[in-house]
Amino acid sequence: MSELLKNKIGFWTFLSIVINAQIGASIFLLPAELARFRAFGLIGWIIGGLGAIMIAMVFAFLCLDTDKPGGPHTYARMFFGEKVGFFVTWIFWCGSWACNPIIIATAVNYLCCAVGDFSPMGKLIAEISIVLSLTAVNVKGVKCGGYLSNILLLLKILPLIVVPLLAFGNMHPEHFAEYTPVGMSPMSTILKSSLIACWAFVGLEEGGSAAHSVTNPKKIVPLGIVLGTSFVAIVSLVITVSVFGVVPLAELEKSGAPFATVLGTLLGGSYDKLIGILTFIMCYGSLNAWVLFSGQIAQSASNEGIFPKHFGKTSANGAPTTALWLACFGTIAILIINEATPFGSTLSEFLDMSVIIYLALYLIAIISYITWMVKNKKYSWWKILITLGAFAFCVLIMSSSSVRSLYALGVLLLISLPVYFNVRKTHPVV
Repeated sequence: MSELLKNKIGFWTFLSIVINAQIGASIFLLPAELARFRAFGLIGWIIGGLGAIMIAMVFAFLCLDTDKPGGPHTYARMFFGEKVGFFVTWIFWCGSWACNPIIIATAVNYLCCAVGDFSPMGKLIAEISIVLSLTAVNVKGVKCGGYLSNILLLLKILPLIVVPLLAFGNMHPEHFAEYTPVGMSPMSTILKSSLIACWAFVGLEEGGSAAHSVTNPKKIVPLGIVLGTSFVAIVSLVITVSVFGVVPLAELEKSGAPFATVLGTLLGGSYDKLIGILTFIMCYGSLNAWVLFSGQIAQSASNEGIFPKHFGKTSANGAPTTALWLACFGTIAILIINEATPFGSTLSEFLDMSVIIYLALYLIAIISYITWMVKNKKYSWWKILITLGAFAFCVLIMSSSSVRSLYALGVLLLISLPVYFNVRKTHPVV
């Protein structure tokens, strides 16, 4: 992202980068996912938001104290060497495209609100078509993908304003009196909802990547990352409250397109179809950003000798074609497996697995900062408190997931082994 910024940017531009990196398809999906936890879903939003803010602050500390902006893979290599750096980079790259089926499923669910339900095979064809079309756009070059992202970004704001404004005049307080679902304790319900809420904040690590393009970074970066993440947390909570207050939670949890369900309840007619189209476009734009991001990660890793050289192969336009198409086919494989087998057959299960991947990456960054403090013997009580709080949050939320959700990490590491040994042939240091 920062490579696209030719001039130094100020506070407001940096703040918009942080916010746009986080607000995506998740905000249009999670109200329905959290509805199954009833009112405890709101508590999950609050805990997830506080945890995300602490994690964002740790990334800000790393950017400023190490003088090297970047993501979890950057700090893994810096503090733990090239070998660990390879596996973290691999998971980071895989996570950038392996989690895309969640966004794709959300997009297709909202599209169904506008044009009618698809058959299972029709949904799969629509999902694959979305991936292929966006990969084809990004293969034409970063500028093409970035231009499309900017156009679609303009449509993101409308549903976020319209739905809460309409909903708050039609709230039903009795909806918030629904508590723990049968078979779950309050604590397990809160932890599980917090895990799911974390999906709304995936992308917060991208803010650090723009640090060296910011004027007065020691002031703007930590403030922008924390305020941007806080803004996303507040907006997400407000939207969830508005949706919970309009639609009965037992009905909402069955909806694949909660915003369309709310407008259908409030206004009737074809307004739900309009929101379905707008949200589909927004999800399409969000997915475009992740496709673009996945290509840049692999290209950068290849150029630095972490990934095989063919991952960095580019077209005449400079697009990392091999990396983009590998990510495309990997996403398609997950879509087909998800449709054909019971593994990860529900969106909730797949969402859990995806969040675990990113929490593991954030945990690496947190441990990296703890290592920096110990090595340099530079301690500040408030930085220690925030860092340990972020560490405890990641560990606690990850421990609340099922063993099945941890499979994703194991599978990604297993797949990485042939690539790792291939890289070692030309770069023994890895």
